[in-house]
Amino acid sequence: MALARRASASGLAADIVFDQTFQKLCGDFLISDPDLPVIACGMVGSNQGWAQAPYRQLPCDLAAGGDILTRVRTQTGTTVHIIPGLIVNSSLPGVMRGEETQILGAITHEDHPGTPDRGADRVVLLPGTHSKWARVQGTTVTDFTTCMTGEFFALLTKSSTLSGLATAADSPRWEAFNRGLDVAGSPIGRAGILNTAFSARTLVLTSRLASDEVHDYLSGLLIGQELTGIGASWLHEAPAEILLCGDPDLSDRYRRALERRGLQVALGTRHCAPAGLWRVAQATGLISGPAGPATKYLAPLPAATT
Repeated sequence: MALARRASASGLAADIVFDQTFQKLCGDFLISDPDLPVIACGMVGSNQGWAQAPYRQLPCDLAAGGDILTRVRTQTGTTVHIIPGLIVNSSLPGVMRGEETQILGAITHEDHPGTPDRGADRVVLLPGTHSKWARVQGTTVTDFTTCMTGEFFALLTKSSTLSGLATAADSPRWEAFNRGLDVAGSPIGRAGILNTAFSARTLVLTSRLASDEVHDYLSGLLIGQELTGIGASWLHEAPAEILLCGDPDLSDRYRRALERRGLQVALGTRHCAPAGLWRVAQATGLISGPAGPATKYLAPLPAATT
C-alpha cells in the first residue's frame, strides 16, 4: 500500500517541463532520501515524453528482469528509470504505455496474494479514454487491443450536435444506460455507432428520451458497441472472470455492461500502477525485498493516454 500519493494534472502538455514537474512532485522525497530509486511508466517514455523508451514485442513477461529500463538524468543528478511500453506489430499496430504496469499491478496486487499461476489465462480490462483489453497468461501479455470509447464519448457529449440536447443529471440514469446497452447489442446495433448515435437526438425530439438521459444513453451505446466489437474475437474465449481495473465510477459502468451480457467480473484495485512499479523495480534490481515504507515515495509522473 502506498503511504503517500501525489498527482499532477499537467498531462502531456506541449509546454510541460518534465524535470521541473518531477522536482515539484518528488523533490522533497529525494532531499530526505537522495539514494531512493525512481521508476516511472506511461507517456513520460513516449516520443513526446521525457525520454523515449522502446516498445517490447509480444509475448512479453511483465515481471521479467534484465536491462529493460530507459534512464534519464535530472538536473539535480537523480536517475529516473522508465518502463518500456508494449507493441502489437500486426497490420494495424497497437501500442500501450503505462497500462502494462497497471496490468502487472492488477494481477499481483495484495488483494490477489501470491504469484499468479504461470499457466493461468485471463482477460484484463482497463477502461478509460482509450480502453485496453489484454490477454494475459500468468504475467505474460500475449495480445491486447484498444477501444477509443472514452474519447468518442467526450467528443459526442462536448463537441457534437448531440451535446446541445443534453442537460446534466444529478445522478446516473441507469435505465437510459441500459437502453443504450440493449440497442448496441440488438440487430439494429450491428450497423455500428455511426448509425445508432443519431438516435440520441431523435429520441429526444420525439419525447422518448429525456434531455438529462442523453449522456447515460450515449455511454451505454458506446460501451455496448465496444463489447459487441470485442465479443466476436475476444469474449467468446474469455475465462470465467474478466479482471476489471480502473476508475471506480467507470469500472462500475463496465461491470454492469459485462454482467448484462452474462459475463463474470472480478474488480481489481483502482491504483494498480504503484503495485506494478514496485514489482518491476524488484525484477530489475532497483529494490529488493517485499513492499515496505519506501512505497510512500511512489508518485506518478505526468502521463497521458496512448
